[in-house]
Amino acid sequence: MSPQTPDAKNIRVLFLGPQGDGTHSMATEAQSRAARSLGAEFVVYDGESDGELIEALKDADVAMNQGHGFSPEMFAQMGNNGRCKGLVSFGHGYDTMDLDSAVKNGVVLANTASFGTEEVSNQTMMHFLVCSRKFVYHDKMIKNGGWSRDHLPPMGHIAGETFGIIGLGDIGRTVARKALAFGMNVIAYDPFVSSWDAKEYGVEMVTTPQEIARRSDYVSPHVYLTDKTHHMVNAEFFDLMKPTAYLINCSRGPVVDEIALIEALEQKKIAGAGLDVFEQEPIDPDNPLLKMDNVSVTNHYASYSEIAWDRANSQLGEEAMRIAMGYWPMSLINPDVRSTVEPRNWAVSWEVMLAELGK
Repeated sequence: MSPQTPDAKNIRVLFLGPQGDGTHSMATEAQSRAARSLGAEFVVYDGESDGELIEALKDADVAMNQGHGFSPEMFAQMGNNGRCKGLVSFGHGYDTMDLDSAVKNGVVLANTASFGTEEVSNQTMMHFLVCSRKFVYHDKMIKNGGWSRDHLPPMGHIAGETFGIIGLGDIGRTVARKALAFGMNVIAYDPFVSSWDAKEYGVEMVTTPQEIARRSDYVSPHVYLTDKTHHMVNAEFFDLMKPTAYLINCSRGPVVDEIALIEALEQKKIAGAGLDVFEQEPIDPDNPLLKMDNVSVTNHYASYSEIAWDRANSQLGEEAMRIAMGYWPMSLINPDVRSTVEPRNWAVSWEVMLAELGK
């Protein structure tokens, strides 16, 4: 172990819960589990102003954010400029974080990206099946007193069809595994995954998103929201898709150009869509997508189950303690910070870290 590894009993973890209710009564048993197991101090922030938060950060080694607004100006008080060396945010996305500012100030950022992989992939496959079997239309028809087989075709066979994935990370790979179980051909676009690695997953890698659009019977993006992924599924993308193909989106709403999606559906350029996320959330009740019989919708809950939620809360605390104890987090979201901070111990599993610390 590095001689710079601090004594956990001197560590102070600051928890930032949801703002606005004035109660700060959020249960924190799971979030504090890692800190308590090492004897560190876990403090729930109860301030309201930026000034109070700045003062609280001065007395903390790491901060955890679960629903609290966090201005990028705070990074000037952290990292190389103060005691608090990092911030761990709850969830998968990090589009609200100013990564450049964090890197400049030497602030290590992490999230809880590995939770909910099974849940999101299951939600993806649910929407895929609902779309492929035209469930929305027939469910509504029968509940309204109808009984007709006039609108069955076209309906795909599923086995032997092509499932196209954009982004072959944890969730993308899990979706691929489940699509393969249905006897489908799986293709994927991910510039950061090599073809020989994808071979181990039974996935054929393609070189452009456009090839995903042209070849797929079902398209499913699983990417973070960044400047590069914003509206990557757009009008040009829909123009390339088969008229019998479906879009499934359980990643981030703005990855898809929603106006272009509505137009593609209205003009029958694609057969339908399954959506858990939208550009505006909560969705406008007058959004045309809610009135289409070939579109299945859920309200951005794909990552949820009680087990996944507990794991996410626990991971929030584990990542915070890794940062506080001089390790890199497992879910580092600003890797360029390696160039602006002192060397750290490699990220290891929580069990291995405990063993290394003699716990």
